[in-house]
Amino acid sequence: MTEWFSRGELIEAISANDRGLQYGDGLFETIAIRDGELRLWEYHLARLRKGCETLGFWMPSDDVLLEGVMHALRESESTEIAAVAKIIITAGEGSRGYGRTGNTPPSTLFAVFPAAPHQAAAYRDGIDLALCRTRLAVGSVAAGLKTLNRLEQVLARTEFAETELIEGLTMDADDNIICGTMSNVFFIKDRMIHTPSLDRCGVEGVMRRHVIACLEKQGIATNIRRIKIAEMSDFDEVFISNSQFGVLPVRRCTDVRWGVADRTREIMSVMADNGVAECLS
Repeated sequence: MTEWFSRGELIEAISANDRGLQYGDGLFETIAIRDGELRLWEYHLARLRKGCETLGFWMPSDDVLLEGVMHALRESESTEIAAVAKIIITAGEGSRGYGRTGNTPPSTLFAVFPAAPHQAAAYRDGIDLALCRTRLAVGSVAAGLKTLNRLEQVLARTEFAETELIEGLTMDADDNIICGTMSNVFFIKDRMIHTPSLDRCGVEGVMRRHVIACLEKQGIATNIRRIKIAEMSDFDEVFISNSQFGVLPVRRCTDVRWGVADRTREIMSVMADNGVAECLS
């Protein structure tokens, strides 16, 4: 069983009055640990910082968060080269009712899990995606953030939980493709790269940010825009990104098929050169 820590101490339970449990009033991050290093740590901190500011509660210092993760890593039973750290920050304990009065001390929890890497064949041959019926609500103040409210993703993922598929695409109510249940998606047409706008819903993944930044350094622009589901068959290649697996090519979603071709391979090579070694699989 995974051990959780708070303030350097092993904890067995959290209070039933914690606002994270009561209302999902909090945020979380899952950080890839590779050879003892926290990958994209600064990006994770930036998203947490933005989330805490948006939700209106105090964020522990960067040093406190780093020490919390490293303590959990030292105390965990994970001796693998690859592991996953999870940070949960909630608004802390509070009285009954939605409203939050004052800036109560947050609850901050840390844990480390063994990583579950994908087979080399997924990187080489690509994966198939489900197209989820569950739609993402638009217009949330928390759009782009990784809050504890993940019911839409839970319901969407449940749709294909008993299949061999590892990911599914989600849309909003206007038939715009948004993201995967745990990933972001990129489309390629005539070597141009497109990714859905996340200004109304979805999660701005740290690997998505890293992909866009790495490509920009190569002089390759990413077109961030609305992408309708009806456009899906117009693209030549598709890949998804996630903080844990990096980049995975996609070969099919429902009856639409794509090739795992040169542009995706080029991007995977760029990512491998920028700290995402899985892309060499």
